[in-house]
Amino acid sequence: MRIAKNQAFFRVINERITRWEERQAAPASERLMFYCECGDPRCFARVYLTAAEYKAIRTDPTRFAVAEGHVFPEAEDVVAEPDGYDVVEKHDDLRCLLERTDPRRQRVRQ
Repeated sequence: MRIAKNQAFFRVINERITRWEERQAAPASERLMFYCECGDPRCFARVYLTAAEYKAIRTDPTRFAVAEGHVFPEAEDVVAEPDGYDVVEKHDDLRCLLERTDPRRQRVRQ
């Protein structure tokens, strides 16, 4: 549960970054900097992906973009390994927590 809470925290930071004006104006092919969304609260590694790649990950509240090798197998599985980062999916027992803390779902409910 601690790992998922840490990841949810970094997800909130990345969501705020996506709303920056310069991010909104970036060309679709530009790889943008995001913070690694791994479960290590001391990690400040960066991952680079396009806005579309980030948006695709965000369609599932249990998926996170992490730096290569920043996987916690006891809580998640790697579901994709694009160039330069991994996409992990949390185990089902954490789905409820992650849905509840997903900033995109919170905006829809408001």
